[in-house]
Amino acid sequence: MRAVLGFFSSLALGLMIAAILVIGATSVMNNPTAQSPISGTLLDYVSVVIGLGIGLVIAVVGRISWSELPRRVAHFVLRHASRLRLIAWAAVFVVIIIYF
Repeated sequence: MRAVLGFFSSLALGLMIAAILVIGATSVMNNPTAQSPISGTLLDYVSVVIGLGIGLVIAVVGRISWSELPRRVAHFVLRHASRLRLIAWAAVFVVIIIYF
């Protein structure tokens, strides 16, 4: 739960910073003699959210201890071998039922 809250708080902070940048840029770039009714910069909020999300995912992936990962996976497989064998048999039977 802590990781989820951290993700959304970082996302909200990034959106606030992007909004501040857009407000600052539009006040500087607004020109009363402009020919178009909409002057200044426009921000695509979907792109901002996607960029912030990708940045946060990269930060989370960077915190993974990759040298310790194979040992943890092997320990998990050994600890849950019987359960994994039952899941494998269930998958085989489901594939047979779907195939025929």
